[in-house]
Amino acid sequence: MNIKEAEILLQAGVLTAPVIKQHNQGDGWVVTLAGKHKLNPKLETARGEMRVFKRLDAAVGVLFELGFEGVNVVR
Repeated sequence: MNIKEAEILLQAGVLTAPVIKQHNQGDGWVVTLAGKHKLNPKLETARGEMRVFKRLDAAVGVLFELGFEGVNVVR
């Protein structure tokens, strides 16, 4: 799902707390947005590719801008 879809689902109350996880041996971070929806739970780019954040603080910043109040970080 892309940022716009995530924003709509969050406003609808469908998403649970996001999970940020290390991507492939520490070369970035990916975000999973689980909840009651049938979309791909991974945060994607506008082109439909998995969005990989180079820094953890960038991933957290995007989620807080969307309106999440907390995140889970998994190594």
